[in-house]
Amino acid sequence: MKKYLIISIILLGILFAKEIKIGFVESERIFNEYQATAAANAEFNEYVSMYRDSAAVLFTKVENLKSELEAQKLVLSEEARLRKLDEIETSTGAYNQFLQDVFGKGGKLEQKNDELMAPLLKQVNEAVEKIAQQEGFSIILDLSADVFYASSELDLTDLVIDELNLEYGPPTLPTGEIKKIIAIFPFTETNQEAIDAALGQRCQTEVYNAVGAFSARLRIISQAAINTEIIKRGLGRDIELDQAYAIGLAVLCDYIIVGSVSKFATKIEYTISLQDVTTKKEIAKRSNEVSEDIKLYEAINSDLRAMLEVLY
Repeated sequence: MKKYLIISIILLGILFAKEIKIGFVESERIFNEYQATAAANAEFNEYVSMYRDSAAVLFTKVENLKSELEAQKLVLSEEARLRKLDEIETSTGAYNQFLQDVFGKGGKLEQKNDELMAPLLKQVNEAVEKIAQQEGFSIILDLSADVFYASSELDLTDLVIDELNLEYGPPTLPTGEIKKIIAIFPFTETNQEAIDAALGQRCQTEVYNAVGAFSARLRIISQAAINTEIIKRGLGRDIELDQAYAIGLAVLCDYIIVGSVSKFATKIEYTISLQDVTTKKEIAKRSNEVSEDIKLYEAINSDLRAMLEVLY
């Protein structure tokens, strides 16, 4: 999901008070490390998934019509050729209009993003205000809003994040200094049962939920951004590794996570792989199976932790 910058100004005294204490926060970090963001991302991407396949169907229809015209151009009459061109133009227009209505400015995804972000913004601003009052700050600025320098002593970001995440308990992983950029793709569904259960998107969402614990170490490209790139390129359910690499390069990733999943009655089998985008080499790979659907997140979370540890 998009993350909007915030500038929260708290006036605690009279404008001309003898001492005005100014602090700052990094809003991008706050949203990345606020654990409620993961749940909002999951809901947003369920919304995205409703449109991904529809867009792929429309794109495929256009491509099929073009292929038919190319294959039949020597035998079609001029009238039939013009009808086919008109059909291609109509289908292309419908596809482009769909993309505009869903992904364009003011479209369905932007509206959904605003709906989900509103309560998060409210919580963040309330947390900033609370910390500012507790620490005696008069003004709090967003470091990314044209603030060129600020002493680390004035940084309230960690305090705000801790305040927001109080209800989730203490973090389970130590933070580190390394920041690698990573993106996660829908898993390839290898049988009909997996397709029917939409397990490819489900696994992608579960990985995004699990990777949130590494947000202090990683910069994570949002699930919406990746799924939007997939749709823009006219890709469907089965994304080839080279296609995933190309998207990874386009969004400036260091690594991507890809996988495959199948379902047999109550059993789910999956493979998850960590790939280096620059070298196009596999860094780590894990395969697993669960006998209950509710155990899928636990298994993915465990495998993901083991895989990402190789980066450090």
